[in-house]
Amino acid sequence: MERITEEQIAQLVRFVMARIPDAASLEGEARRAAVALRIAATQQIGAVRYHCASSGAQVAETELHATASWNLLVAFAHVWRDHPDFPTDAAIETFEFDSDSPLSPLATHPADTPG
Repeated sequence: MERITEEQIAQLVRFVMARIPDAASLEGEARRAAVALRIAATQQIGAVRYHCASSGAQVAETELHATASWNLLVAFAHVWRDHPDFPTDAAIETFEFDSDSPLSPLATHPADTPG
């Protein structure tokens, strides 16, 4: 997480939030889906920003959650990877978890992972 800059966070947040439709203009299940997606994205953004604002021992405590939250935000953005505004610079930083030690994120790049 320490390699991710404030600008990369801002790029990814702007991109993801701009893709989520305004729920007020929707009805029924589409409205609920938009609200749910906005809540999920907002929670992940909060976790990443909280981690970045943390200091000392708190950083170690928030690292895993922030890493998982960042990965989810990148996954949200990846849905629109062919969009001209896709934040490639921000989305390049993703993290993989070692199956033998799942509490230790390993840095990786999207090109290194299938899918």
